[in-house]
Amino acid sequence: MNLTEQEKRMLGGEFGEPVARALDYLIQFGDAFGADRFVDVVYAHYPAEMSIYRGNVEDVVEYAETGAMVCIPTTTSTLACDLDRWKEHGCPQPIYDLQAAVVPAHRKMGILGTYTCTPQWLGFVPPKGSYIISVESSAIIYFNSVLGARTNRGGLFTRYAAVTGKYPLMGYLLDENRAGTHLFRVKLGPQDLLHDSDFSALGFHVGALVGSEVPVFDTLGTATQDNLVALGAALATSGSVTLFHAPGHTAESDSVEEAFQGRQPKETHNVTPADIRSVYEMLTTIDPGGAIDFVTLGCPHYTLEQLRYVAHWLREHDAKVHPNVRFWICTNRTTRQAATWEGIVQTIEQAGGHVVCDTCPVECHMRKSTCKEFGLPVPQVQAMVTDSCKMARYVGDLIGCKTALCPKDDCLKAAVAGELS
Repeated sequence: MNLTEQEKRMLGGEFGEPVARALDYLIQFGDAFGADRFVDVVYAHYPAEMSIYRGNVEDVVEYAETGAMVCIPTTTSTLACDLDRWKEHGCPQPIYDLQAAVVPAHRKMGILGTYTCTPQWLGFVPPKGSYIISVESSAIIYFNSVLGARTNRGGLFTRYAAVTGKYPLMGYLLDENRAGTHLFRVKLGPQDLLHDSDFSALGFHVGALVGSEVPVFDTLGTATQDNLVALGAALATSGSVTLFHAPGHTAESDSVEEAFQGRQPKETHNVTPADIRSVYEMLTTIDPGGAIDFVTLGCPHYTLEQLRYVAHWLREHDAKVHPNVRFWICTNRTTRQAATWEGIVQTIEQAGGHVVCDTCPVECHMRKSTCKEFGLPVPQVQAMVTDSCKMARYVGDLIGCKTALCPKDDCLKAAVAGELS
C-alpha cells in the first residue's frame, strides 16, 4: 500500500506502539485485498465483545491495557445482557460479571457505551460520502444505503480503524462497487406495505435472491425511517446485503438508471403480494390458536416513538400481558432513560412487559449453547412471536423455538392473549 508521510510516521511508532501495531494490521489487510491506499474514517461502530463468546471480553480487557485509544467517535454494539436488569431477566451471574468488565475497558479506550444495534437513533449520522467503519449488519446497511456513508463489514478491523482513523480504500468504499446489480419491480399496493413487518418480509424475500449483491427497488411507496430499518435488517439476514438502492428513499441515486451506474441489471424480478405472504408463512411455525410464551419487539432496537406506540396501545386496550408470556421490547439505554422520563417504561412494565436495553433475545443467555453450558433448560422459549424477520430467523436456530412473524398490533394481541390469533 502507498502510505502518506503521516502514515509512515504512525507506522514508525511516532504516535505510540498501539497505533503502529494497528496500522500494520490494516496494511496487511489492505494488501491482501489489493487496496492501493488508506482513507480517513470519521466514525466507528465497534463490536461490543460479548461474554457468551469465549475469550471475547478477555480480549478487549487485555487490549485496553496496551494504552490503545480511539481517535474518532466510536459507539458500541449489543451485549449479552442488560447491564442494569440482568438478574430479573434470568441471566446467570457469571455471564453478567464477565460482561460488565467491558465497560471500564471501553471507557479506558475512549469508546462510548451505547450498546445498541441502532446508533443512528442516538445521533450518530455520518454524512453522505463519508468513510466510516461499522459492525452490526442492520446498522451497516442503513449507513450505506439510507445515509450514503461508506462502510464495509468491519469485523475485528473496526478496532484498528478506530485507533488509527484509517481504513484501506476497497470494497463498498469504492464507487464502482456501489452500483446496483439486481432490479426489483415492487408490484405491491399500499395495503401490502402497511407495517414494519411487511417491509421486513420484503427484505427477507429479496435478500435470499441476491445474496451479497446490491438490490435496487423501483419503488417503496411512502416508506418511513422505521420501515427502511426493518427492510435493511431483513436484507442482511436472508442474504448478506450490505447496500441497497431505492430512489426517493436512499441517498445516492435519484433514479433507477443512476443506481445501476449505466450498467444493465444482472436480473430483474417482480415482487408480488404472494412473495410477501410466503415469507410470513415460512417464518410462522406456530399453529393458529397455539400457545405462545414469548413476544419480542425491537429488532433492531426500538426508537422512543415506537416505545410510545406500545405504551399507548396497552393503555387504550387496558391490556395486561398474559401471565404465561414474557414480553420484551428491546432498545438502547439512552432511549430507555428518555422513555422512563416520559412515563412510557412505567406504563409498559405495569402491564407486565419489560423494556430491555443493551441486548436482545438472540444475543443473550437464552441461546441453546449457553443454556447447556450453565445448566439452564433448553429451549428457554417454546414459541416466540415477533415483528422482525431477523429475530424470527435467528431465534429458530439459536434458541430452538417455534416462531411467528406478525405485524406489531398482532404481536401485542398475542402477548395479551397468550396465544397466536
